[in-house]
Amino acid sequence: MWKIVCAILGFILAGFVGALIGFFVGSMIDNAQKKGRFGQGYAKRRLQQETFFRTLFLLMGRLAKADGQVTKAEIELAQAVMLRLRLSPAAQEQAKKLFNEGKSDNFDLSQALNTFKLVAGTSELTRTLLEVLLVSAYADGHFSTAEKNFVFSVCEQLGVSQAEFDALHIQVKQQAHFSQGHQGADKRTSKDLLKAAYEALGVTPEMTDAEVKKAYRRLMSQHHPDKLSAKGLPDEMIEHAKERTQEIQAAYEMVKNSRK
Repeated sequence: MWKIVCAILGFILAGFVGALIGFFVGSMIDNAQKKGRFGQGYAKRRLQQETFFRTLFLLMGRLAKADGQVTKAEIELAQAVMLRLRLSPAAQEQAKKLFNEGKSDNFDLSQALNTFKLVAGTSELTRTLLEVLLVSAYADGHFSTAEKNFVFSVCEQLGVSQAEFDALHIQVKQQAHFSQGHQGADKRTSKDLLKAAYEALGVTPEMTDAEVKKAYRRLMSQHHPDKLSAKGLPDEMIEHAKERTQEIQAAYEMVKNSRK
């Protein structure tokens, strides 16, 4: 079974050579399953992890080119994001190759997203993919119109609505701002930080304590590292999930304390 799936995926991603490699890898998976070394669930998760990783850095490369020619500063920012994700040296090299492939003129965005939807397109992984993409877009402190249009075009092809994108965008933006201010990276007032904390949680001051707590628990569940790992999030992305849960928890603590 897996030799056919991997051969098709390999052909989509890298043509005839990719199909051969995919067939070989799939055969190994099939043989391992027959010998009882691991089950279908493990093989599926590995395929999801590899597809997520590949799609993310292809899109990061395309994002860098969204507003024209890729500059040296944008490449350095992409490398900074890779370091922030705490990728291993080997994973960084792979990510750089995918980044360069994504910014090339012959990159096929629709094909990459269709493959992602087919293999790893769960709601949890889709949300995480978009979150990391937005974090990358804000790495230089500016989210240009061209970058926003690109990210939204990705959302459209992945079946994410305008309202869902807007809500996610606000949360990512404010979680980043809240984290920076909370750590003393800027001189924002307590009022500004509290406003950012509310928006990072996707709630308003008018909501009840119970509603705020429910929203907080939902976000924590969505970003729980173990849950995302089980859904197919690559091990390299777990640090991102941990970082997000820390930001969400810090925002909730500030909101909760302000209501006492």
